[in-house]
Amino acid sequence: MKKMIVMVAFVLIGAMATAQEKDAFTKDTEKLVQIVSEHAFEPIVSQFSTMVNPEKKEDFVKDVKDTYPELYESIAKIYKEEFTHDEIKDMLTFYATPTGKKLAEKTGVLSQKGMTAGQSWGMKIQGLVQKYQ
Repeated sequence: MKKMIVMVAFVLIGAMATAQEKDAFTKDTEKLVQIVSEHAFEPIVSQFSTMVNPEKKEDFVKDVKDTYPELYESIAKIYKEEFTHDEIKDMLTFYATPTGKKLAEKTGVLSQKGMTAGQSWGMKIQGLVQKYQ
């Protein structure tokens, strides 16, 4: 009977340790997603802000930002499918550096400029498609 109790205790301790690791993994991943995404969303929120009553803009922005945690959680699930916990920790270490912080801050600008470059490139590709029809 004692052996059974000891074995059950070990199984429970192992399960708790695994659950804690998963919780830490999730927590770290959501932190990374927040770092990477927060500045990237600024241009989008700013663009949508132009579509609301100027007197309600501040409340609108607050309400939008209140939806971030749910979005971070959804994106974190995707990151967890693609990266290990150690890789997430490595990225967190990078984003804690001055260069990582700058990259996170510039994400929105880089995304906008990247979309512009992509649209220009897409137009060139359309020209090539017409050339080869």
